[in-house]
Amino acid sequence: MKAISAPFKKGVNFTNWMEFKSPEEINENYFTKQDFENVLKLGCDVVRIPMHFEKFCCEDNGFLIPDKIWSILDRLESWAEELHLYLIFDFHNATAIGTSTSADVEKILTAVWKQIGIHFANKSSYLVYELMNEPHGIDVEIWNGIIKRVFDSLRQYDQKHFVIVGGADWNSFSAMKTLPDFNDDKVIYNFHFYDPHTFTHQGSSWCNMERVIGIPFPYDQKKMPSIPADATDYEREKFENYPAQGTVDKMMEFFDQYVEFSVQRNAPVYCGEFGCFAIYADPIERVNWYKMVADALEERNIARTSWDYYGPFGIFDFKKIMDVPPQERRNFTWKFPQDLNVEIVKALGLIVPVM
Repeated sequence: MKAISAPFKKGVNFTNWMEFKSPEEINENYFTKQDFENVLKLGCDVVRIPMHFEKFCCEDNGFLIPDKIWSILDRLESWAEELHLYLIFDFHNATAIGTSTSADVEKILTAVWKQIGIHFANKSSYLVYELMNEPHGIDVEIWNGIIKRVFDSLRQYDQKHFVIVGGADWNSFSAMKTLPDFNDDKVIYNFHFYDPHTFTHQGSSWCNMERVIGIPFPYDQKKMPSIPADATDYEREKFENYPAQGTVDKMMEFFDQYVEFSVQRNAPVYCGEFGCFAIYADPIERVNWYKMVADALEERNIARTSWDYYGPFGIFDFKKIMDVPPQERRNFTWKFPQDLNVEIVKALGLIVPVM
């Protein structure tokens, strides 16, 4: 059994561009048209662009989208149409440890998507709207009401474009199953996949896992590091639960359920994020993890965008930037295709461009 087809198949996230920064701080040319042309050479047909509208838009002026952001969005729309490349405008909210989604988010969501819906209503069909990334810390039923109202509001202004919806609890599958029926033939249901989290996020400071490192995948007792003597409850939980969570069977158990959900809803499902932190994971095990996930999604006809591109979860050889002195990394420029991590590119089912 296969999932209902999305309009796109596979691609990447262009991160660290329009996230967590005010408009004034954004480098408009961090990603250029050449970057979008390059992903086509990789065999991608979609790019997801996380955007931190909560930083760009202020309630004081009715959450108006700033002119600089409109300039970038318009440029992206023209590239999408010219290159025949799907672009996902992702309302990407704060997701660090300790954050939570407030019910008040409905105000900015309604305002932002109204503006985008009006502005792009008759523009390129290659644009896709993702209403909000990873809502969390909010009651599932409250979130389901919010996303339905925001969706219905957007559809007053734009009936043309596909819209991506995701459940609460960090776009979990269990929350996705509770989402309302949108009664629309251009809805795509979204989930994210980082299992097992102890492996994919080992060493990450934003997850308080700096000392959870050396984690093998699949779980192998002989390769496991010792639990720190002064481990926090969170660190101890990560180590002690890993024997059960760090198996291939556990990792794969949900994929068929995504297909069943897609068929039941008669709508595509889409994995908007999946990835593994490059700095601490064993390189071979990381490649194997990417191949397992990409193959599982491909076999089930589930569209996907890996997290990320240039970053530490990305498809470039991150060792190259780690070898650069920290004070010089801001000026580091990746070379395409020379700096690609060829094994990761292959594992993702992408094309390795000819040098």
